[in-house]
Amino acid sequence: MLSGGMIFAQSQRLTLIEEFTQASCPPCAAQNPALNALLDANTTKVVSIKYQTSWPGVDPMNAQTASEVATRVSYYGVTGVPNIEFDGNVLSNAAPSALTQSGIDNQYAVTSPFTINMTHVYNADYSAATVNIEVTCTQAVNGTLKLRAALVEKEIIFDNAPGSNGETEFFSVMRKMLPDASGETLPTSWTVGQTQTFSYQVSTPTYIYDKNQIGFVCFIQNDANKSVLQAGYSAPQPLMNNAAVTGLTGVPLIQCATSFNPTVTIKNNGNTPLTTATINYQIDGGTAVTLPWSGSLAPGQTATQAIGVVNSTPGSHVFKAYITNPNGTAVFNTQFDSQQQNFSILSNIGAAAPVVEAYANTTFPPAGWVLDNADQGPTWTRKTGAGAFSTTACAKMDFYNSAAGNVDELYMPNANMTLSATSATLEFSVAYASYAGEADQLDVLVSTNCGTSWTNVFSKSGANLATAANTTASFTPTATQWRFESVNMTPYLNQTNVLVKFKATSAYGNNLYIDEINLHGGASTAGISNLTAVNGFNVFPNPVNNAATLTISTIKTEKVTVDVVDMLGNVLMSRDLGAINGDYRMELDATNWNAGLYFVNVRTAQGTATKKINVIK
Repeated sequence: MLSGGMIFAQSQRLTLIEEFTQASCPPCAAQNPALNALLDANTTKVVSIKYQTSWPGVDPMNAQTASEVATRVSYYGVTGVPNIEFDGNVLSNAAPSALTQSGIDNQYAVTSPFTINMTHVYNADYSAATVNIEVTCTQAVNGTLKLRAALVEKEIIFDNAPGSNGETEFFSVMRKMLPDASGETLPTSWTVGQTQTFSYQVSTPTYIYDKNQIGFVCFIQNDANKSVLQAGYSAPQPLMNNAAVTGLTGVPLIQCATSFNPTVTIKNNGNTPLTTATINYQIDGGTAVTLPWSGSLAPGQTATQAIGVVNSTPGSHVFKAYITNPNGTAVFNTQFDSQQQNFSILSNIGAAAPVVEAYANTTFPPAGWVLDNADQGPTWTRKTGAGAFSTTACAKMDFYNSAAGNVDELYMPNANMTLSATSATLEFSVAYASYAGEADQLDVLVSTNCGTSWTNVFSKSGANLATAANTTASFTPTATQWRFESVNMTPYLNQTNVLVKFKATSAYGNNLYIDEINLHGGASTAGISNLTAVNGFNVFPNPVNNAATLTISTIKTEKVTVDVVDMLGNVLMSRDLGAINGDYRMELDATNWNAGLYFVNVRTAQGTATKKINVIK
């Protein structure tokens, strides 16, 4: 058809993915990387909007846009995250994994009855924008049509995860709906060549993290069946003078030396050459040290800059680097144009053993411990209500949501093992179940040179690691689904700096837990040495408040001694019961014992049997 001297035909489609996700949703953290990679590979075919929902936990981005997100949640009837809607109804209430390359290609090949031309212009200080949208019909169409538009931040990068799932990078996040979440009502009937334009004046929300990342998405949707007929996109416009620190190397995770030599990567995110800037760094949020920089970086280019020698003190710290004064102008987004990294300086001589940890303190990692979460995904956390043998808490490795191949390491404080003992032991309790036979792995490694080299002293995976049957539900152990492990540490006696780490390697199986960690001199406190004369013994209730009952059953006359020992090896009680034949019962008075873990040892001439009890107050 000829109209106004132009030939109209059906239009090339730009498809739309709407994702409902959340910063405290573990499955979101597990599935978003693959979804984002697929979207990045199809930028000419797909545009996306990410709605940060109000559940299942904390998400500051939702708090900033809660009502608008809630409208879209209600529109699609979304009840869980992560969830995607592909062109409204091609995939609806689907997991991100349901989106495939072939699915994108097939929908992209479906022509659209509209073309959309979308542009935006920001004022000088990015405090407001004018958004223009031109809609042209290229095939007659009828329907209950709405034009919806959104201001999105293309990328939001946090120094620390804003929620509990470990994610620090978020993409195409909806920050404001235009003109509102309900959208703009369009004519119900369109003829070929019909055109309509829309113009919105938008004030930049005060909660925007990075003005350099602001873009706009729009789409035409038929509310009768929720199908999206066409989408449009106006990409972020770089600030004239804008730069960022995008990389950071040379900051040690763990070392004994008190100095190091970091290097930063800076990037010109503006649209003019970057010739001058100030590089800043600070430790633990203290006074910033400045380093002038000059050079010539074209838009989009990067350069590296050595900071020089940085000195610190023993302990756990945070190093942060950021850039200011690009070409002598103010920076709008200092917080999110930075890089930071945790680091720990160890004393040359560790704290005297024993090193004991049962995760009673809510701080995680515990004081002196170090967590290495290189992939910034699901990792080691403190878990309450699942401790070994009725303890109150433990450490959990979230293999259930961690992608296969991810490695997360938990370092103990370094220990001085110059002890008046002839042997040494590392004890811990472990609980693990696979999802369907995956070989998630736990290794324990030891270093005596501040992490320069490591020796593997324990390694179990899959069925050898498991303490419970496979389960497709996220595994949380009961008190009976734990196993006691003992590692011989005698080769490290008389070493002044013994560093131990627990290394978790994911096979995307199910969760791992560790608890009751005790690095000490002496043999294992839980050994049982041919105690054939004792048929069994028990302590109940467990946990113990003020008193508990100990029962012992012997199959012949046997002299028995009972000891109660704390986690540090202090003997709280020792009682010679004399010769026992058959069943014996006694009371344990825990009135004056502090809350914590204890070992009840039943000793005969043949050896010792041990049970752990948890005293609560």
